[in-house]
Amino acid sequence: MAIDDMLMVLSVANICGQTCDKLPTRCTEVIVKSNVDITTLEKSLPQPIVKQVIYKRKQLGLDMYETVNLLDKHVTRIHRALDSDDVELVRLLLKEGHTTLDEAHALHYAVAYCDVKTTTELLDLGLADVNHKNLRGYSVLHVAAKRKEPKIIVSLLTKGGQPSELTFDGRKALQISKRCTKAVDYYKSTEEGKVSSNDRLCIEILEQAERRDPLHGEASLSLAKAGDDLRMKLLYLENRGISYMFIFFCFIFFLLINFESRLICVALTYVTPKFHVFSNINHIVGSLISTRNMI
Repeated sequence: MAIDDMLMVLSVANICGQTCDKLPTRCTEVIVKSNVDITTLEKSLPQPIVKQVIYKRKQLGLDMYETVNLLDKHVTRIHRALDSDDVELVRLLLKEGHTTLDEAHALHYAVAYCDVKTTTELLDLGLADVNHKNLRGYSVLHVAAKRKEPKIIVSLLTKGGQPSELTFDGRKALQISKRCTKAVDYYKSTEEGKVSSNDRLCIEILEQAERRDPLHGEASLSLAKAGDDLRMKLLYLENRGISYMFIFFCFIFFLLINFESRLICVALTYVTPKFHVFSNINHIVGSLISTRNMI
C-alpha cells in the first residue's frame, strides 16, 4: 500500500475508535519509519497522532530532517504566508536571504495546499525550479497530479515541468494521476461540448504531454505556451487600442485543428481569466467543437 493511502487509512481508523484498535497502531508504525515529512503529517492527520509519530521518531533517532529543516522558522514563515495567500509577503521573506523557495519546498506546498490563484502567482515569481524534488522524490508536477487541478498542471507544463520525471519508486505524474482517479469518474459520460471532470482532464493533459515528447516533455508545453503567448499578445493589442476578437477566434480554430477536443477548453481557461469579454467562452467553444465533430 502506498504511504499516502496509509495516511488516509490511519485518519479513518482513528475515527472508528475501539472498533479497529489494532489498525491505527500498525499504520502508525509504518508511518513512523516512512519518509513522510511533518508538514504532510500535519495536513493529513489529527494533532495527537502527529505528536505520537514525532515522539516515536525521536526515540528511534529518525527526527533529524524535521528538526533541522522543516521546523526551521524561516521555512515555516513562508508556509504561513502561503496559507494566507500573501505572495507579496513571501517575496519580502525571500529578500531576507535566509532560505529559498526550493529549500522551503514552497512550490510543492502551494500546489498541494493553496488555491490556484496563489499557486500561479508564486509560480510567476520565477524563483523556483518547477522540476525540483522534495525529499520524498516528488517533483512539483507529481504533487499537482495528486491534487488533480487542471489549471495548475497546465501552468506547470507552461513553466517547463517535465511529465517524464520519475519519483523514487519509478512513477510518472500520469501514473500518479491515474492512481488517484476512480474508474467511475474517469469513464463517466460527458455531455457533448462540455468540459470533462477534473480527474479525467488531468489524465488527458498529462497523456498528451507525454505523447508530444516522452523523453524530455519540451514539446508538451506547446498547448499551454500557445495560450500564454496569446494572452500576452492580446494585452499588447488592447493597450494599442486594437480589437483582438478576430485574432482570438483565429486561435480557437488553430486549437480545433491541432489539438484534442477536451483539452481545448483547458487551454482557454488558462488564457481567458484576464479578459472578461470572454466569460462565456466555454459555451462558444463547445458549439464549435460540436460543429467540428460533425464535419
